[in-house]
Amino acid sequence: MRKAEIKRETKETQIYVELNVDGSGKANVEVEDVFFRHMIATLAKFSSIDIKIRANGDLLHHIIEDTGITLGYAIDKAIDRESISRFGYAVIPMDEALIISSVDMVRRPYFSYNLNVPNSSEFDPALIEHFFRSLAFSTPMTIHLYQLNGKDPHHIVEAAFKSFGMALKQSLVKSQSSMSVKGSL
Repeated sequence: MRKAEIKRETKETQIYVELNVDGSGKANVEVEDVFFRHMIATLAKFSSIDIKIRANGDLLHHIIEDTGITLGYAIDKAIDRESISRFGYAVIPMDEALIISSVDMVRRPYFSYNLNVPNSSEFDPALIEHFFRSLAFSTPMTIHLYQLNGKDPHHIVEAAFKSFGMALKQSLVKSQSSMSVKGSL
């Protein structure tokens, strides 16, 4: 089974992540921010990864950043990169929003983000970018997130988490051979 459990404690946060890559998309998320809790549950559902998170801290910025870092460490610990498909992509609509995500599980962290999320009373749009950047660099993996259409901030961000979840699921599918001409990821 591809599972991992990671604890991260700093002066600012206490984060616990437990995951099962071969799960069914169950989420058990204990974090004060309702919107972030909803996005992690969305990620779990669309990636089919069972995710359990307990996250506490001083500032929402630190909680989201450290959750991305800890989740990335857990994904990295749970997988054998030599036996996965490596690449994943998805284009997801949510009403007027249309988001494309692409993932490469290679050990070269890179993050490209082109979401134009208007200000929202529900959440700080900058924290969404920060979460995905922290996740990309701690896993390490390459993530591209692009907005093709959209005006409603909730729709844009939720479609991004759905799209990324589906791309991640695709990239983690078990494969018999390495997807690298170099022979190793």
